[in-house]
Amino acid sequence: MDLATEKRTLKRAIRVALLVGVILNLINQPGIFVSFSFHEASIAKIFLTFIVPFGVSLYSSILSGSNIKPGRVSRLDAILKCKRCNKTNFHVHLGEPVGECPECKKKTRWSPAQIFSLARTDQELLKSLALFARYNPQPLFRIDRDGVILGANPESEKLLDQESLAGQKVQAFIPEVEQVNLPELAQNGYKKEFVVSLSGHDYNFVLQGVPVLNSIHVYGNNITEIIRAEKKIKKQAEEIQSSIHYAWRIQRAMLPETNLVHRIFPGHFIFYRPRNIVSGDFYWVNRVYNYRIAVVADCTGHGVPGAFMSMMGISLLNEIILREKIVEPDKILNKLRSRLLLSLKTSNNKTQVSDGMDLSLVIIDDEKRTLTFAGAYNPLYIFRNQELIELKGDRMPIGKFVNDDTPFSQKSYSLKAGDRLVLFTDGYKDQIGEETDKKLSSRKFKDLLLKTSSLSVEKQWTEVDHYFDQWKGENEQLDDVLVMGIEI
Repeated sequence: MDLATEKRTLKRAIRVALLVGVILNLINQPGIFVSFSFHEASIAKIFLTFIVPFGVSLYSSILSGSNIKPGRVSRLDAILKCKRCNKTNFHVHLGEPVGECPECKKKTRWSPAQIFSLARTDQELLKSLALFARYNPQPLFRIDRDGVILGANPESEKLLDQESLAGQKVQAFIPEVEQVNLPELAQNGYKKEFVVSLSGHDYNFVLQGVPVLNSIHVYGNNITEIIRAEKKIKKQAEEIQSSIHYAWRIQRAMLPETNLVHRIFPGHFIFYRPRNIVSGDFYWVNRVYNYRIAVVADCTGHGVPGAFMSMMGISLLNEIILREKIVEPDKILNKLRSRLLLSLKTSNNKTQVSDGMDLSLVIIDDEKRTLTFAGAYNPLYIFRNQELIELKGDRMPIGKFVNDDTPFSQKSYSLKAGDRLVLFTDGYKDQIGEETDKKLSSRKFKDLLLKTSSLSVEKQWTEVDHYFDQWKGENEQLDDVLVMGIEI
């Protein structure tokens, strides 16, 4: 409607209607102009011969003004609507190349939904752009194909400390322009941008070719504060990253040494993949008397919060098993839960957080060739002769729970040479696959372990590692991952 009510459009439509109406009446009813007798003429026909051309002319003017094709320079400052998909949130400014609809791409059919200003001729376009540039608080230039400044706003002259920039080469002030193919930009309407430092400030300059004017517009934007903020954020991020790496060294020092694990379990593998450097998953291995003990735990959360909880878990296991010499899995879990809850209590004797851990613990008696197992949610897998035996844990965590006074239970199992034990957290089976966009699932995880259970522990580790990366693909790792295999 803005185009239909514009004076220029109405005047043009009236002129066309008068001219076409007179011609049509001369052809169909020439007598009325010779005798000036209108009593025999049809008033309705005469009216139609004028009103129809007026409507057609007005409609064609609207269409010609609204036929905004992608790639052309806009003569409108308007909100556009794509007639193909009805998308209406595209804003185009005077002198800017019209883009494509994000959804329709090459099939875009723009029409103006709301017009703020309109330039019919090149002169009007230049006048509008000059007015826009003059009052713009950021530096703006218009240059030709050789870089000669055709016009610049006051902010540009202030920035470059020049009374007048017209006729000078922009390359003398912004050397980076030398690297740009200006004729190509001007001819094809391409865009190029770069960051430069001028007068102690950082500016992002955008060079936009305007084919209809055979020139290039240079838009400057002072981004000094943004650059400073980015540098500050980058420095803070580096400091945080450095702190996290140091925290990982501390956490790694609390995990069992490689030599200790090899002495206790000569045949074993550990697939350990923290999500964020430090991990909420941890493993604990040691020997008490003739008992070999292995623990795999998954603390609430991952990253730094999970790492703090894991370090607390390692410290409590050292205290309960190594210092107090408790070697019954159920009693270890009961004491671990009570002491963890006590550690998390506040001064008002209430548990401050509901965090905790899921855990599987196995104790191997070398003399009796048996194992005892207790688990908080997490199970134990035993592989023997290509068969899987699953010992399930109790359905409660080490931490705050509805029935946290219910004691944990333990299970026993006789062992044979060649048996393969696997303890794990849920990070592996819960990983989303790139191709399926679904979790790996417990079934596929069991199938993988069963398929590789007859391999050496080294080769099984290789297969577990390779399969995880292949399944995950480019997807983000969702959680910490820990799988421990032990060969009897």
